[in-house]
Amino acid sequence: DWKYLETLTLSLGSCKNLRPHVVGAGVLYGNGETTFNELFQAAWLTQPIHNIIAPGDNYIPCVHVRDVARLVRVVACDDSVGHYLLAVDHSRLTQAAIVQGIVNQISHKRDVPIVSAGEVAGEFKEVMQLDLILEPSAPLKASSFDWWCRDGLVANLGKVAAEFCMWRNLRPIKMVVTGPPGSGAERLCALVADRYLHEDPPLLTYEQILEDACQGTTRAARKLRRKVQKLASKPGGAKLPLQLRTKLVRTRLLSNICRYRGYVLEGYPTSYAEAEALFMEKVPEEGEEEQEAPDADEAEEEEEGGAEEGEDEEEEEEVPPPPEEEEEEESTRPKMRLAEQLVPEFHIVLQSSEALCKARIFSGEAKGATSEEEFLRKTAEYRLANLAEDGSPSTTEFFSEIAALRVLQIDADNCGSEEESFQAIRVYMESNGQFFNYLRSEEELAREREAELARQEQEADDLREAQRQERAALELDLQQRQAKEEARRRKVIAQGEATQLECEAKPLRAYLLANVVPTLTAGLSEVCKEQPEDPIEFLAQYLFAHAHDVDSVNMMGEEHQE
Repeated sequence: DWKYLETLTLSLGSCKNLRPHVVGAGVLYGNGETTFNELFQAAWLTQPIHNIIAPGDNYIPCVHVRDVARLVRVVACDDSVGHYLLAVDHSRLTQAAIVQGIVNQISHKRDVPIVSAGEVAGEFKEVMQLDLILEPSAPLKASSFDWWCRDGLVANLGKVAAEFCMWRNLRPIKMVVTGPPGSGAERLCALVADRYLHEDPPLLTYEQILEDACQGTTRAARKLRRKVQKLASKPGGAKLPLQLRTKLVRTRLLSNICRYRGYVLEGYPTSYAEAEALFMEKVPEEGEEEQEAPDADEAEEEEEGGAEEGEDEEEEEEVPPPPEEEEEEESTRPKMRLAEQLVPEFHIVLQSSEALCKARIFSGEAKGATSEEEFLRKTAEYRLANLAEDGSPSTTEFFSEIAALRVLQIDADNCGSEEESFQAIRVYMESNGQFFNYLRSEEELAREREAELARQEQEADDLREAQRQERAALELDLQQRQAKEEARRRKVIAQGEATQLECEAKPLRAYLLANVVPTLTAGLSEVCKEQPEDPIEFLAQYLFAHAHDVDSVNMMGEEHQE
């Protein structure tokens, strides 16, 4: 079919004002993807399903779809171009480099396994097994050609991944939720993450980030553990220096997952200073190059370096400089701007009274403190940072004034149910349009809920049926045991009655043997001998005639005994 189309196209060269060309393009990528869509989608969803078809060192010629379009534009303007053109970029990428590069750019960095071809299924399996090295045609080699991705897919993965998210309508959901300890922020954050951030959601807290950083095996992690242990032994809830706290949280927010899928950050920042340190960055001075967002490896190195620097810093909780020093440094302070790759799109503030917060914590409905002393300390810190009476800026003011966000405030005491609060959050988040993000539609969620209810009802029915069958089996077993017991009892009764009858029958038998049997036996013998026509009448007359023989026999017996 392709050969037929090629021949048909070239045959149009004889037509007036037509100049046919055949462009043989490599595997197309960019602007939303087709061939590599499954790889990008699985990486965006952090699904560990990527595989490299063994041996993985085959070369796959590729080209960005925009570069093909630009080649067509060159061909349309230059009638000296040949009829056959090869459109490939200048990279020579293997299958393994492409798959591993996509995973490292968007998902958790890991080594992609190499498997046999029989273990892989997919629409583009054959494409991934191509092994061709192609040279681009002359127009693509010209220095005047305006390349979009000259050096190939892997070298431009940041750009291609951004295109993929834009064309597939994938928006990172970045949210910060703050509130006093015990306001129930963790439950609402979990609902948001479960609804919008898929499996393994980036639901983060400062405590979790710090714990993850301490679990590392690097020298920096060991130093950080020692520092945290020292701070834990001090009263008053001493904290790590602000610079180190900022580096730990910033590193996590710059991870691939948070950059592409977003995050829900619970309970941090707790103050204006923390928000400013985390979400503001220095404006490059004139002549200074713009700093790009570091990738995961660079962020980890920065974290380690920050931990090492933090080891030498003062371990006491940082003390703000006096006002005089602040005024002196104001003129020399570098200009700052919002860190667009970090700043959230949504900020939710929970409000609740101290009494109800305390009641939620100690009833197990909310988290935030493990003792009353800790609760009072954290509540006082929150009030000082966010509800100060001296007019100090709060965390909410940073997001509303500096980040220009529309902040959603929820009264946790009077909002009704938790589901109502979540619905208010959904309306707030989707006010600028619904998220695609491979989320399940309302119809799918409704079907899942119906299926779940049907499953629960079926399980309840199965349980009731099993209980009914168990009761029936118990009743049948009881009836069988009762029947066996009744049969045994009847047998015993019958045996007792037979024994009793036998005992009672012994005198009667003796009487018959003594008074009836001899005469009756003799009469029957006579009937057998004579064989009369009426044996009954004969026997009756015989018995009547010999009726007194028994008395004489008994009398003789008695005389003999005397």
